[in-house]
Parts: sequence; structure tokens; C-alpha cells
Amino acid sequence: MLQRLTSGHVVWEAKEGACGSLSPDVIKKLSKWSQKRIYSKEAGGLILGFVDSETNGLLAEELTVPGPGDQRSRTSFFRSERHQREAEYWNMQTNCKGTQLGLWHTHPEANPTPSGTDLSDCERVLRNGRFDCNGLLYLIVGTQTIGCWHAQVGRPLYLLGHFKP
Repeated sequence: MLQRLTSGHVVWEAKEGACGSLSPDVIKKLSKWSQKRIYSKEAGGLILGFVDSETNGLLAEELTVPGPGDQRSRTSFFRSERHQREAEYWNMQTNCKGTQLGLWHTHPEANPTPSGTDLSDCERVLRNGRFDCNGLLYLIVGTQTIGCWHAQVGRPLYLLGHFKP
């Protein structure tokens, strides 16, 4: 379930109780990468934020964005190791309170859905990563909406919904 608040935040809750929010700044940054032009390449990165100590909610406040080392084409994006280094640096800047909350990338389609490659990548990240939260947020930015999923080890991606940026 997704809901936009008057503050501009988008809040979500999965059926198993996981919850969180996307800040208006994160939503604005994501929408800037939308592949609205025929020559636009896929983009992606990591979702950074905080885990709320009372609710265990994932509070998305920052992103890593494409840059040196990434491989981009119209229909694919390969995240370089630089994203992990940026996440670790961001963690230090937040006095070790900030953490990686998930993954994001774009698709050149109106209402995006994960591809087989996306599902494999998400599964690999969940299996090999260490996270301060129970599951990850998985966002795909389309040309008209942003799709939100919650991902947990050994479970299929759970669709939270799509929203307009």
C-alpha cells in the first residue's frame, strides 16, 4: 500500500508489517532520471536513509546516482562498486546512523515492472549483502510512475504500488 502525504512524502506498508517513507527530495531526484526521451539511458543506484528505532520503518532520504564506472544503455544499467563506497561514506557522514535501504533504477516504460535481470540482481544483493533492516526497498522509475516493491530473502518481490512523482 502506498499513500502520498500532504508533506510530499510517500509512505508505504507491506502486508508482513514492513513500512517506510520516501522523502520529497528523494522522489524529486528519482524523477530527474526518468527515461522520457528516446535516447535516454537507464540509470540507477542505491537508496540510502535511516531505520526508525520505534517502528523499524525504512526512511529513504538520499540516493547514489550514475557516474564513473557504471555501464548504461537504453535497456540496462550496471552498478559499479563506487555506489557501495558512496554508501559507506554517507554512513560515516551520518555518524553511522545512515544505511543502505534498497536499490533503484529506471525503465523506459510508463508503469515499470521488474525484468528477470532485475529479479536476479535483487536476489543477489539480498543474499550477499548485510543490512540494518528486514528487507530492502526496490524502486523502478518509469516514464509516468515510480514502482515500489519490498524485497526479502527467499520471498518474491512484494508490489507496494505505483505512484506519480
